[in-house]
Amino acid sequence: MGLSMDGSEDEIWCPDISYRYTGLAIREYLMIMGEGSPYDFYQCFKRIKPTTSYKNIAYYFYLLHRAGLIEIVRKEPMSKKGGFSKTIYRIVPGRENELGWLHPQQIFYPETKLGAKRYKKQRGW
Repeated sequence: MGLSMDGSEDEIWCPDISYRYTGLAIREYLMIMGEGSPYDFYQCFKRIKPTTSYKNIAYYFYLLHRAGLIEIVRKEPMSKKGGFSKTIYRIVPGRENELGWLHPQQIFYPETKLGAKRYKKQRGW
């Protein structure tokens, strides 16, 4: 983990995030912090939206990277033996105000904008 404002390693310092929409919250977090990992963002965002899961956050980072809104800065090795490396991302310069931040899944899956009930009705389920 990172350092908190008082220098302890017990928890990471989290900026004030004003959005509950995951994509916009990631953008705000990266704009304040400059760069960050999905796990560090998850640690902060679960304070605002306790029902969120790390799997959901990792998927959003995947979609935002695939959409070209964020880029990989580096990979840091994990401190535990046999762990996964930590991927650090930042916003691609000039992409801060793209519409894809609100609903990045709609870039690749346009039918998600219909919502579950309308999607099922359209498909005849």
